[in-house]
Amino acid sequence: MNTKINLADIRHIDALMPDLNGVFRGKRLPVANWSKVEGVGLQLPGTVFSTDICGVTVNLEKEGLLIGDPDLLCIPSLSSLCETPWFDGIAQVLMSMHHLDGEPYYGDPRHRLQSVLSQLDELELRPVVALELEFYLTEYDGATCSVKFPRSPHNNERESMIQVYGMTELWDFSGFLDEVEHCCTVQQVDATAASSEYAPAQFEINLNHTSDIIAACEQALMLKNIVRNVAHKHGFEATFMPKPFADSAGSGCHVHVSVLDRSGNNIFSSEDETGSDLLKKAIAGLLDSMPDCMAIFAPGANSYRRFVAGNFAPLNNNWEVNNRTVAVRIPASDVQSRRLEHRMAGADVNPFLLCATVLAGIHHGLTQKVHLPQRATENAQVDNRIPTEWSRAQTLFADSAFCKKYLGAPFVRLFSAVKRQEFEAFNQAITPLELQWYLRRS
Repeated sequence: MNTKINLADIRHIDALMPDLNGVFRGKRLPVANWSKVEGVGLQLPGTVFSTDICGVTVNLEKEGLLIGDPDLLCIPSLSSLCETPWFDGIAQVLMSMHHLDGEPYYGDPRHRLQSVLSQLDELELRPVVALELEFYLTEYDGATCSVKFPRSPHNNERESMIQVYGMTELWDFSGFLDEVEHCCTVQQVDATAASSEYAPAQFEINLNHTSDIIAACEQALMLKNIVRNVAHKHGFEATFMPKPFADSAGSGCHVHVSVLDRSGNNIFSSEDETGSDLLKKAIAGLLDSMPDCMAIFAPGANSYRRFVAGNFAPLNNNWEVNNRTVAVRIPASDVQSRRLEHRMAGADVNPFLLCATVLAGIHHGLTQKVHLPQRATENAQVDNRIPTEWSRAQTLFADSAFCKKYLGAPFVRLFSAVKRQEFEAFNQAITPLELQWYLRRS
């Protein structure tokens, strides 16, 4: 991204940091303060990474409020500095959190990803990734917490048909999509293609392949921010919630991965459609570690509603060539482009944590003797072998030796505490469906 932007027309800069859920938190700074922030950073409390999806802080022993909620140092990622086209006079920059002495803060997912990348670097391997994000445009009534498919800008009729890969749907929403494309250009988010997906007003936008994994994750978060803000301008609510409609397809975040050696050769390349032996080792590592990582891939209560048969979400840790019902797919490609596609994560995933765990799984497979299951056949949405209940996924993650090895035991403890608080709060709520079923009959 271009670090040189014209600040003459900028009044404020939003300094943003994605928390464990990928929710942006931070400060809005007068542009006059930017030179100081650019040079030495700014301070925020470490409890930014101890907040649940509702913004409520989790109190941990020797952390946060229990030790006075001390400030830590946030360093801007200068390559992410850009204008925000939907706000006049506002720019934005992404940050990472460090201790005051400059040591990376363990709770920042960016640093967890960097740690995994360092382990691959020791093997003289360089991953290349491309992320794909699905989302819905909706009409949302906050007063009643009700959501509907939106009305078409073309004829004002409410969307109701699936029309997967339909061009009419792209044309109907071309005003929205054109502005998303413009904002991506301004913010140098390397988006490549948009498609209509397997539900009314559901779309997918793809990001290009890159070996700058940190930038890929930054751009995924920036793309989500672009989509949401442009949707507001067009009278919609865009959501990356995995399952906003019970009877429609879920929204996922797929990541394509290849790995280059020190000479720039793709180690997954082979004339065989199943790729090289190293590709099979990588897949074995991903499938072996997948149950432990489900709390990352599916971080919230709604995440698990996506795992139903017939909606293209994988239901077990399996693999196959050119099959969209499996967890790890080898897409049809030419020899040099041989890669894997990890299809388990929902669109609510934190991209830094997604890439960290996926690349950790690949490292695990390349460095350990891990059994590779037989290829799946036809529709592979059978014999569920992954945790599709939130509580079970959290337990596996909290106890996982794999996750503690690659993400660090302190991070596993932090993430588990945040998710446990969300789980308990969610289960304490009385839902309208409970009242409808039981109030007059109990």
